[in-house]
Amino acid sequence: MRELLTQHGGLAWSLIAVSFAFLFLGFLLVRRHHRRRAVGAPQTVASMPDTAARGERPAKLDRTALAVAVRDAEERGESARLPGLYLSLAQCHIEDGETTDAEELLRKSIRGAAGAQLKDTHAKARLVLGDLALKSGDRTTACEHWQIARALFHELKLRHDHEAAESRMLRNGCPTDWVLTDF
Repeated sequence: MRELLTQHGGLAWSLIAVSFAFLFLGFLLVRRHHRRRAVGAPQTVASMPDTAARGERPAKLDRTALAVAVRDAEERGESARLPGLYLSLAQCHIEDGETTDAEELLRKSIRGAAGAQLKDTHAKARLVLGDLALKSGDRTTACEHWQIARALFHELKLRHDHEAAESRMLRNGCPTDWVLTDF
């Protein structure tokens, strides 16, 4: 064995290096898969589009399928997936005129998104909750939600969304220089 290593030592070390490279590459791929799963990509409901888990509502989203996806994510403890699903389900409730249920889902979305650092979903839920507050006659609460959303969009450097939130605030007479301290 020593003679073989002496004669072909370079080849042996090359094979060892290639083996470690493949092991390292495999480790990176597994790690990447687990990270994707942790940030909320749907894993178990084939009919649930990725957009719903991010809080974006596709045109033909079935409310029943969405409710099943929410229940599945809750049972599995998929806390990073839930905020976007809650937001999408809340939008379904709003379309059906069920604002009380929608408000509760939006609050769940905000709490979950804040805990999971899903600032985009958090901001979107704040915008919708602000719209509902304005519809119910509570402009102050609406302005507070919109301002938080605007700040999150600014932090994420989502200029278009930031400007849209600020425009909504100005259109509805909200001060744009508030500093919120009790939230």
